[in-house]
Formats: sequence, structure tokens, C-alpha cells
Amino acid sequence: MKLRTLTAALACAWPALLAAQASETQIYGTFLPFLDHIRTSGATAPGLSPATGGATQVAASAYTGDAGNLAARNRMTSGTSNLGFRGSFKVSDDLKIIWQIESAVSPDGDAPNSLTSRNSCLGLEGPWGRVFYGNWDTPYKYPILFVGALRGLNPFDNALTANPGFNVPGTTTQNGRVNGKADAAFNRRQGNSIQYWSPEVNGFSGRVAYSVNEGKTTASATVPSISPELYSALLSYKRGAFTLSYGYEQHKDYFGLAQLGGSAGATPTNTSSRDVAHELVGSYAFPTGTKISAIVERLAYDTDDTVDGKVNHYERDAWYVLVQQRWAKHQLFGAYGKAAAGNVTVVGGGPATTNGLGGAQWSAGYSYSLAKSADLYASVYGMTNERSASYALFPPVGTVAPGTSTTGFGLGILYTF
Repeated sequence: MKLRTLTAALACAWPALLAAQASETQIYGTFLPFLDHIRTSGATAPGLSPATGGATQVAASAYTGDAGNLAARNRMTSGTSNLGFRGSFKVSDDLKIIWQIESAVSPDGDAPNSLTSRNSCLGLEGPWGRVFYGNWDTPYKYPILFVGALRGLNPFDNALTANPGFNVPGTTTQNGRVNGKADAAFNRRQGNSIQYWSPEVNGFSGRVAYSVNEGKTTASATVPSISPELYSALLSYKRGAFTLSYGYEQHKDYFGLAQLGGSAGATPTNTSSRDVAHELVGSYAFPTGTKISAIVERLAYDTDDTVDGKVNHYERDAWYVLVQQRWAKHQLFGAYGKAAAGNVTVVGGGPATTNGLGGAQWSAGYSYSLAKSADLYASVYGMTNERSASYALFPPVGTVAPGTSTTGFGLGILYTF
């Protein structure tokens, strides 16, 4: 009787035991509070115009002089601190269900965050690769994440590439077009999207993503129909200590130029847009503990505006280099990048200028590894704008006036689990 009871109990429990063996779940997180002192200075004095050395895309009223300099302050930031849950369920030898739920968290207590505010997905994985629905970093953004001195994004990290300036955020999470500054950003975590990642073959791998046109509108007598969509792709090659990636991304009907001095989007005279980015990201780690990483990039923004004198095209190039030197538990790092002023055209081919739209970012720092999962770090950093430019760090101290330089220094601690 006892044997029969035990056999029956095992028979009932067997499916649950099999499911437990087939599934995996992990809790993970990153915390990186950073205490810094930050200030801005040097905002361009009023009175500048395209005719007197200003840029076509910057209104004369934007030049503020001292009134645009923000007061020096101490602050604490949380960078890309996060808490996540991820796992998989083995359907067969060649197929798994994969999932992830990740939330931004604020060790500094500044802001609440939704449960899936960071990389979150549900999909399938097999020998052929991985495909999923979700809210996830675009393929274009992915290689940029590795051009950093530490795990996670701090104020001293790259906010120059994938960003045209004009107070566009250095990184953003959006589900589509929002009719705001984020529409011009290419450092994106994109919702309403589907991605495919290939397996690695002879060192090569690829990723593609599409963010759906959920924001498509219906035309009226005064407003055209638009269909905002995002396409992103990445081709990578890795051989030993060398990596090289080419990224491409296109935003259709996002009207990024409306955030860069162009006309507002979705009007009878401005019915569609196409914003495109190209990047090369490479790195090499030497046996001596030295690692060099670099990014080169071109961003281009176009609309079909038909009003004479209105901006209908802007493009600019940028580059960024990071050098890291490690020995034992120590690391020294330094970075420098520069964005060119670029070029601009207006409807009708009239005069246009990008005078003073360039910017540069720099940083230097040190980190000490307390353990494999924990670091103490310090950095001094800055973003320097030419007289008409408004590049900001991440997170920004506030809205940056044209010509402003932002400088800071601080101490932080990082822990991952």
C-alpha cells in the first residue's frame, strides 16, 4: 500500500519536476550611485545671429549669456542602476522560451520607475538564434555600451555620439515618436519592437530590430498622415581581443529635424521625414592590460519641407576614443570625443550656416576593484560646446544654453549581482 501511494505521488509530481528541470530563473542587478560636483559656464552672450557668426538652426533668443549658466551644485546620480529577473524554459532540445523583466532603480531616491522601464522581452531561442518582442536597446546602441570604463552609464561616459546636440538626451527609452527632443536621439531603448539576433558564425554575428508604427495617424484637411517606424541593424565581427561593429538605424516620420531647428513635423508643408545614422565601433585589448575603443559616426536628418528658407537637411560627423589601462585591481582611463559642426541646407538653396555647432567631451578617471562584482571609482569630466552648440552630459544638470561648458568631478561605488 505504501509503495502504491509513493508511486502515485511520484506520478503526480513528475510533470512538475520535469518543468523545474527545464526552467531557469535568475535575479540580477547593478547599483552605481555617483556623488559629484558639477557646474556650467561660458554661455554665449546675446546678439549672435547667422549673419554675425551664429548658426541657422539656433534662434537669436537662445543666446543668453550669463543668465544661461546654471549654478554650481553637488548632486547624486544613479546612472543605469537596475534590478532584473530573467529566465528560460526548455521546450525541446532545440528550442527555449526566453524572458526578461528589468526595471531602472534609483539608489539616490530621485525618481520612481516602472517594472519594465529597462530591457524587457519574451521570445524564442534556438540554434538559429534568438527572436523576441519587447522593450530593448536597439542594435545600433548595443556596441556603444561597451565603450565605457565601467559597467553602467555615468556622467563621465560618452554622451556625444548617437546625439546631435540641441539638448537632445544622451540616451532615452521610448515606445515611438513623442514629438519631443528624444525623437532626434539614436542612443535608444525602443519599445513596441521585435528583434532578431543571429548566432555567431566564424566570428560574425548580426542583430536587426523593427519598432512598429503604432503611432500612425489619420490624415485630416490640415494635417497629413504619418507612420512613425524605426529600423535598426548591426553587423559585428570578433576575433580574439579585436572587435568591430557596423551599425545602421533609420527613423521614418520621427521628424528629428524639428528638434534641431527645423519646422514642426506633420504639417501641410512638411509631410514626412527620414533620419539616418551610421557608425563603426571597434576595440582592441592588448596583452599589457591596455584597451583602446573607438566610435566614428554620421547622423543625417531630412524632411520634405516645401517652405523657402526652412531647414530641410542637417548632418554631422563625430568620433570618440576611450583608453583603459588595467593592472591588478587598478584601472586608469581617459576619453576624448569631438562632434563636427556639420552642414545644413534650406528649401530653395538659400544661404545657411552651421557656425559654432561643434562640441567636445573629455574625461579621466581611476577605479579600484574591491571584488569581482564591486568597484570604487573617481572621475573628472566635461563637455565643451562651441558658441552655438548645446551638447549635454547624461544625466544633464539642466537645459544647456548655446556655448555652455559643463565640468564636474565625483566619486562612486558600483556593485553587481
